[in-house]
Amino acid sequence: MANHRYAHAAFPDLHDLTVHFKALELVSCENKSLSECHDAGFNSETLQCSSCNELPQFHLDQLVDDCNACCTPDEGEMQHQKYPLAHIEICECNLGRFPQVQAFVKSDMVNQWGNHVKVRHVRGTLPTIKLKDVYGETQQTLNIEKWDTDTITEFLNTWIEY
Repeated sequence: MANHRYAHAAFPDLHDLTVHFKALELVSCENKSLSECHDAGFNSETLQCSSCNELPQFHLDQLVDDCNACCTPDEGEMQHQKYPLAHIEICECNLGRFPQVQAFVKSDMVNQWGNHVKVRHVRGTLPTIKLKDVYGETQQTLNIEKWDTDTITEFLNTWIEY
């Protein structure tokens, strides 16, 4: 009897396995089945969609469509809401202490989001980004003192709906 119990624990019933694999197939593959992705050389269980964007830099453009059909959206990609507006708040008196933030706000970098990202001069404040809803109400405030220009750009591309 003891052997039967261990055998059952090691081999769950077929229905449980089928449900598990169907769930993986739904989550992992946008357009292809797990077996099709495996045959194409992709492991859908671990392939994140952001990796597909890097293929062209290695001259692998022909793999991008299959990669996107087999990838799992990056963690957080589906889970966070985007905001229509962000304010980058700075104080001119403190800005020299934060050269990366200064480079970002003094250059034309902020213009790439049009009216969706604005720089506001607020006396005495340290560099922050305030994410706003459609009514202009602040939903999140983040300290960006130690962020570099690439981090600010990536953050805004991820969180701003434009």
